[in-house]
Amino acid sequence: MVNETNKVISSITEELSRPEHEEADTKIVYHACKINYEANIIIRTIDTDVAAIMLGHMHRLNDESQVWMLTGTGNNLRYVNLTKIYEKLGESICRSLPGLHAITECDYKPSFFRKAKLKPYKILKKYLEFQQAFMKFGDSKIIEDNIEQQDLYNVIQSFICYLYNVENINDVDAARLQMFIDSYTVSDVNEAFNRKKLRNFDASSLPPCKSELLQQFLRANYICCIWNNAHLKNPTTYEPVNNGWILENDEYHFIWFEGDQLPNYVSESLKTVSEAGEEDDVDNDEFREWSNSDDENENVNINDDNEEDF
Repeated sequence: MVNETNKVISSITEELSRPEHEEADTKIVYHACKINYEANIIIRTIDTDVAAIMLGHMHRLNDESQVWMLTGTGNNLRYVNLTKIYEKLGESICRSLPGLHAITECDYKPSFFRKAKLKPYKILKKYLEFQQAFMKFGDSKIIEDNIEQQDLYNVIQSFICYLYNVENINDVDAARLQMFIDSYTVSDVNEAFNRKKLRNFDASSLPPCKSELLQQFLRANYICCIWNNAHLKNPTTYEPVNNGWILENDEYHFIWFEGDQLPNYVSESLKTVSEAGEEDDVDNDEFREWSNSDDENENVNINDDNEEDF
């Protein structure tokens, strides 16, 4: 506000100053949820995270309030009516959007290769089971109870299988194998295996393996623990450690996966091939040495013969 001397003054409202909210995304939603009367709320941002979090909290606002998002830059500014979107989609879908957004792509997690947002959303919209699953993201039970966590993770595996068009399978490792078999299995025992086609195989077209997806799931769940509690003064008391991150030298790093990188029999096969290759190299070296010796001996003999002729 401006005082009598035309100077701008400001005051800090302790109720709205929440240092526990580390990101502006959740603090914006916290402020909106604290407006307990009819109001027109305009959020100025281009961050899709804010849109997803806000839609997930629309059910907490005053029924008569209108929420708009002013997005874009320069001459491309436009207002997006989040209230109308909420009314159109309904509470179930909107409350599941933060979880969907977190697992498919957000500031803390990359997207699945060439899957974007539209197809995951269409799957979510079609199946109530997945809506209910994503609404559970961020629940303290999922972090504290291993059984609850595993049950939810199994549903997310099924969702990922749908995303990669393997709807009849609920296990991502089995889905990876099935997709590979569908592409490269031979139709007849006498059919030659197409090594050239296999050489061009892009592994990024497969869903993540189970151990890697689990870490992605844990990160998304932890993020939603903050997002879905954005209306609270302290959105979470949990730490990133053991939720998809590891703390090293005072810095958080992704845990990409846990366990062996390859099955034991594959590792042993590679080791055997490598050792065989080294033995071949030794044999070849010995052969070259013997060959060189023979050549030298032959040269000596020739010279000796020539000397005798003289």
